[in-house]
Amino acid sequence: MERKQPVAIIGAMEMEIEALLGAMEEEESRVVAGLVFHRGKISGVDCVVARCGAGKVNAAVCAQTMVCLYDPRLLINLGVAGGVDVEIGGLVVAQSCVQYDFDTTAVDPTPRGTILLAQPDGTDKEVLYFPCDERVGDILAQEAQRIYGGVVRGVVATGDRFMADKDWSRRLGEEYGARAIEMEGGSVAQVCCMNQIPCAVLRAISDNANGDATVDFPTFARSSSEKSAKLLEQALPLL
Repeated sequence: MERKQPVAIIGAMEMEIEALLGAMEEEESRVVAGLVFHRGKISGVDCVVARCGAGKVNAAVCAQTMVCLYDPRLLINLGVAGGVDVEIGGLVVAQSCVQYDFDTTAVDPTPRGTILLAQPDGTDKEVLYFPCDERVGDILAQEAQRIYGGVVRGVVATGDRFMADKDWSRRLGEEYGARAIEMEGGSVAQVCCMNQIPCAVLRAISDNANGDATVDFPTFARSSSEKSAKLLEQALPLL
């Protein structure tokens, strides 16, 4: 019997996926490019779960490998982030993602963060905000509201930098409408856009992306990771 298309789930750190792996009835695992892909059922749903490591390239390699190996029907990136006007422990469900550190403004008038996607006809498609799936986002937000009593919807800003600068985080909030700042979501959303696969990005806030972030992150990262994983485990049968 042919297997159904799974839901693919990516976290950057082990703590972001360990609760999901603990809940998984694992059927198989394989290693590609040093990444371990675990396949099995979580809450009765066929899933593939992997840890990608921090940063945009790591996340993109993991996401594209999942696409090529498993042909997922949905790809979800979950974990922790710095918040912009969101309290520690709060949940952010992305409506879209932007890569704030991509900058060609010295030679190109397009806004900072605009990615050029190569097209088959030799042209480039300009994308500033990579969209997340609206239906999946609505379900995650509804479940977050039901379980935790609150959720924030908005833009997730991605860059290869641990954000611990209040001026920069405020600027990203003003420039892009960012509510969470992290290091993987935008690249995962780009891979999904290029492969025409629905995408969701879920973040629990572990710090405020300011001068206190280096203290707050190790203090709250684990509890925030568990929070996002619990939400996803509950929501999976609805996706």
